[in-house]
Amino acid sequence: MKLQPAPVAGVRIRDVVASVVAACAPEETVVVEGLLRYSDAEVLSRLRRRRGDRDPLGFGLAEVAPLVAPLVWLTLDQAREKLAQAMVDGASRGSASVWQRVRRRRPAPAVIPALTPAQQRVVHRMVLDAAARATLPDEQARRIADGVVAVLVLSDPGEDRGVGPEEVR
Repeated sequence: MKLQPAPVAGVRIRDVVASVVAACAPEETVVVEGLLRYSDAEVLSRLRRRRGDRDPLGFGLAEVAPLVAPLVWLTLDQAREKLAQAMVDGASRGSASVWQRVRRRRPAPAVIPALTPAQQRVVHRMVLDAAARATLPDEQARRIADGVVAVLVLSDPGEDRGVGPEEVR
């Protein structure tokens, strides 16, 4: 029996990442396709993992050539968390996780809800800041930030683009 996720109320982060990478860094499409095989939680875990212990030179691909896909995915997750903290208090978050366990559903995909213009500017600034930390050129950073906000604004909340893991591990 395959468990189905709860309905999505917003734009899935994985859909935004796939769209932005296809438009701004098509050479990374292979990276995104690989990430999309996993659940959102597993992708975030993999992207946040430090590889310093296994890297004998002390730097890796991310230091040589910053990747757009992880930058966008991690930044959107931070934006999602920031928005959730502003909208939900700790008690309801705890009860939501208990409710998910009771219903035995796999977690809903990470989504960004419909944003106000002020929130759109915050997300745009977060992407620009993350791109600057990754030492991306200003032109590319602006293109990525503009692309992220455009996808968030133009996407139909709840639209299922079929971009997701076949099975959650």
